[in-house]
Amino acid sequence: MNELQSKLKNKVIAITGASGYIGSALVNELQGYSVKKLVRISRTKLKAEENIEDWNIDLNDLDSWLTIVNHSDIIFHLSGNTSIAAAEKNPENSLNVEIIPITNLVNAAKELSIKPKVIYASTATIYGLTHEFPVSEDQPSIPITSYDSNKLSVEKILKMATRENLIESVSLRLANVYGPSINDSSALDRGILSKITRLGFENKSIKIYGTGNYIRDYIYIDDVVQAFLFASTLNYEKIKKNDEILFNVSSGVGTPIKSAFGLIVNEIEKITGFNLKIENVSWPSGISEIEKRNFIGSAERLKSLTSWSAKTSIEEGIYLLVNHLSKEYSK
Repeated sequence: MNELQSKLKNKVIAITGASGYIGSALVNELQGYSVKKLVRISRTKLKAEENIEDWNIDLNDLDSWLTIVNHSDIIFHLSGNTSIAAAEKNPENSLNVEIIPITNLVNAAKELSIKPKVIYASTATIYGLTHEFPVSEDQPSIPITSYDSNKLSVEKILKMATRENLIESVSLRLANVYGPSINDSSALDRGILSKITRLGFENKSIKIYGTGNYIRDYIYIDDVVQAFLFASTLNYEKIKKNDEILFNVSSGVGTPIKSAFGLIVNEIEKITGFNLKIENVSWPSGISEIEKRNFIGSAERLKSLTSWSAKTSIEEGIYLLVNHLSKEYSK
């Protein structure tokens, strides 16, 4: 048993958004542990396990959180709005689905005098339009979308509750997560590399907005799952004392979007023999400037406190993604 497994042994782990893209991958990794999947509708393709329970719970309800907090040691909070576009279309709903569950979580912990560990899925787009790289957690957060403003509000609530000793929390600011999971992202503006891969296997033209020179920090899903697990084992007294409860989860490597698409095309062509085209098209009207950002994140803070690191290169990750999805098209 390794150090991570020994620290998680005998813990009861609750996962909100457990049927989502990252949530389902996290559940899969936690086979053999005591897991409560907090879902509205179960859509997981995982085989049922004795120690994994589906809890159909309303996260906007305080009584639900009293039950969750009372029966959990660790809470991975991945539920909420996952789409920048959807948040802009309905900002009030986006705010509610982010703020209300977290407020109820904190109130439940206070009412029960139970201090759960809470690991929150935040986002690297919270920094806004950055110009100096790599971006560390010490750089200011200047959100330019409703989605990111709401994420920042949740981070602040969690930070205050941790300072008041009501909970033990960290927020993980995720870069561009990609790779195969049990369930795909339901958001139209998420999981872009998977969507491009599917288009390639369907021998369709692949469109890229603008020049495609915008830089992203792509982080493979398996590395993200491990980051969540390591974050749950942090020494909270130490990080709270140093006020270090925000962590980037990133590869530290910048890849232009067109290069990532090119890697996908090359791998698909090896398998299919297709001659795929990448077509540059104009940006759609009304697109947020956050889509034109450049970003490379520094994950040195998390690496310095745990043995976590991003192990999967973009080349290896895309190879794994393409070959995983190729099975769907070889049937």
